Amino acid sequence: MPHSEKIPLKTFWEKVEQRLSACSTDELRAILRTMAQETPPTQRQAFLDKLKSMTKKTAAAVEKALGQEQLLTDIDKLVDEIEAATKDAEFREEYNEWDDYYDDEDSPGHYEEFVEPLTALFDRTQAVFDYANPVLARAAYRKLFAAFSFEDDYGGGLHECHLSNVDMGEACARYLRAVYETEPSVRQPEELFDQMQQVGSWFAGSRPMVDDIIQVSPKPLPDMDHFFRDWIVFLGKQSGSDADTWLREAIRLSLGTQGLEELVRKEGSNRPHAYLDWFTALEKEGRHREVLDAAKEALQTLDAKLHIRAAVADHLYAAASKLNDRDTQRTARMEAFLIEPALVRLLDLWETTPDEERSKLMQQAAQHAKEFLAHQLCHSENFEEAWVEDLFEKPRLIDKSVLAHSYLLAGEWDAAHELAAPEEVLGWSSPENSQGLVVPFFLVMLSYKRLDSLPPNLAQIWRLALLLRSGLYYWDEEDEGRETSTFERLKCTYAERLAALDLDHDKQEQFLSWCLEVAKNRVNTIVGKKYRKSYEKAATLIAACSEVLKLRGDAEGMEEILNETRGRFPRHRSFQAALTKQLTK
Repeated sequence: MPHSEKIPLKTFWEKVEQRLSACSTDELRAILRTMAQETPPTQRQAFLDKLKSMTKKTAAAVEKALGQEQLLTDIDKLVDEIEAATKDAEFREEYNEWDDYYDDEDSPGHYEEFVEPLTALFDRTQAVFDYANPVLARAAYRKLFAAFSFEDDYGGGLHECHLSNVDMGEACARYLRAVYETEPSVRQPEELFDQMQQVGSWFAGSRPMVDDIIQVSPKPLPDMDHFFRDWIVFLGKQSGSDADTWLREAIRLSLGTQGLEELVRKEGSNRPHAYLDWFTALEKEGRHREVLDAAKEALQTLDAKLHIRAAVADHLYAAASKLNDRDTQRTARMEAFLIEPALVRLLDLWETTPDEERSKLMQQAAQHAKEFLAHQLCHSENFEEAWVEDLFEKPRLIDKSVLAHSYLLAGEWDAAHELAAPEEVLGWSSPENSQGLVVPFFLVMLSYKRLDSLPPNLAQIWRLALLLRSGLYYWDEEDEGRETSTFERLKCTYAERLAALDLDHDKQEQFLSWCLEVAKNRVNTIVGKKYRKSYEKAATLIAACSEVLKLRGDAEGMEEILNETRGRFPRHRSFQAALTKQLTK
């Protein structure tokens, strides 16, 4: 388990007890001695203090936890103060006092004074929970959560993120555990359902789960088997994504893989996520053949327009990979691309297809991407208005760069040119502007050079073209080290594509002429309108064009484009300096 992953409290205590029980007295002494040796000099006294008898301290903590008559009163008082602060906050017209607060959303700003006392109240409430007073813990947590519900007129207030020393996920789990333990069994399902939904609405992040309630305490959940039977019956009568998610979790926790299979057989069409849960459970048990067969069945059963089919296809691919079934791997990748024709899916297709079949498959991919974009454009209002909490059900939006990549990988040079030609010469950073990809690709293709031996300016515009279409749409050229796996995959894919080029002389001249024209227009627009921040981009593009002409043996053309560019902007010293800098790389 990675060190950065939080271990649930129940699991932590189980592991602690396991390790303690496996050690003899002498071994425990040896462990303590080793810890003592590793203790820095400045922390030796603190280490010795921890070795003192904890009997009195533990007894005092229990007494304090069980006798906190003032806890609810103290919470009410602090919450009232927080509410009053949001109502009485005075803002200067210049907002001088609030500048830092609004510049940093993670800062509590004016409400800093409440962080420490509120944290202390959360600690006291946790102690109440730990020492078995669920009635008081439930009431206290309910009141504490109200502290985050107040906002001033400018949206300021105290938020859960400001309490860095409080694990709010565990606090919510303790509250829900207290709800569970204080409700009569006949009301447990309904009350827990309502409170879990409320907690999910109070705090951003993941939906609370019953497993969180189980894991937040080292003690077993009382009457768990009886609860799960009632919980499953209750959830089966509810609607909505919360009920569906909690039902699937309940079946997984109480009935295991067999229960998930039964749910799929009975309600798979209406609860498609049950397929994913079932596949995951089978994968953990190493039953990959069953995953493969079940995923194929799911793709035949589920509606062809369901977005979740892409996730099903991913499970199918994983199972086929384990079984070394290459035909099914390709089928799975195509199924996923049909639902979600995004760049990563296109690369998946390329990587699972034999060399001799790639061009044809990329042509099919380009046609599908073109139709998908047309449909997306016609139904843009529906896409904008659709808000789906579940990512597996969220409509997929793609950008024009997917179509441009498809054309280039298919060797459809004319189609790529026709797509990019009408685009604006500005805005190349946008994935919707295919010119920012097609022009650099054509220049690279016309240079006769391998990708690992491109001259500096050509390499720079090609690298940036791929970076900006790898999910880094706002990438800064000075910010190194942010390359993504998608970027690395793109580099490898285009290296393979460029190694198998076949372009006649007339087409080469046509595309080169177009690239040079676009480059000149882009530079004229950037420099002519004095977009100073883009001078280096303009200079790099012209320098890259000159490098291509030189590599093609056209020294005259190289001098012509450089002289023409310099002559057009003789008084723009910043641009002239940028061009000189790029040419001397």
